[in-house]
Amino acid sequence: MPRTARGLHYEVTDLRAPWLRERQTGRPVVLHHGVGASLGIFAEWMPIVAARHPVARFDMRGFGLSAVPPESHAWSMTELIADLLEVAEAAFGAEPVHAMGESIGGTIALAAGLRHPSRFASVAMSNAAIMGGQIGYAPGWRAEIARIGIEGWSERLMEMRFAPGAVPAQALAWFGTGQARSPAHVVVGLGELLVGMDLTAELPDCKLPLLLMMPDRSPFVSLAQASALAELVPQAEIAVFPGARHGLPLSHAKEAAGTLLAFLGRVEAGRLAPPRAARRDG
Repeated sequence: MPRTARGLHYEVTDLRAPWLRERQTGRPVVLHHGVGASLGIFAEWMPIVAARHPVARFDMRGFGLSAVPPESHAWSMTELIADLLEVAEAAFGAEPVHAMGESIGGTIALAAGLRHPSRFASVAMSNAAIMGGQIGYAPGWRAEIARIGIEGWSERLMEMRFAPGAVPAQALAWFGTGQARSPAHVVVGLGELLVGMDLTAELPDCKLPLLLMMPDRSPFVSLAQASALAELVPQAEIAVFPGARHGLPLSHAKEAAGTLLAFLGRVEAGRLAPPRAARRDG
């Protein structure tokens, strides 16, 4: 059970055929989950992405098997970026990696790519925000958890994450159980940090290949954020998943993983498509 020096639990999966490993094909990928989740949210991504790229998944600070900060902890984007960079280095050394994050994980991945571009080959985001002040519901988490507890908060969030029937019952129960175990102070701290984030001023300087995978029915991150990003980063690719809510990486795992894999292939072949918005069946 590998851990970084900062107490972050991570796993590396490499399903490439031996002849592909010998040729060192496919840059490494680091996957970053969001609030209330764990690295297991990407389980169904592994047979698809790890067949072409070595993949590191990790439990972000405060969740899963990673270290939980004390209630007095002062959350910062600088620290969360450092966590991502530490996992990338522990798993793959100094080699630039592709980073893909969901929800706040996507915001962290983008911020890391903007501030440390030499460490990354590309950045991809799923149901993630560039302007935290436009996220629905997050500003009220502190009062809501104080009123109904973390389990009540989690139950309410499940309806926002997943449309009825979008996720098999066993997977839904697994996710709900894990989310309800989230430390309340971690959820509140990260939610309030995210609400205060705004990356728009930095985005015009973005030189990395960028993919944004967006649900069209997230109650947290609207498609307006994708439009704003496209205005600031014309070379970005945007894939919209009809019928998806905020739990896109779990509810549309195979479709999202395939979209990411195709994007990485274009990046590494140096043949990114002209800027366009694509809709994915889902």
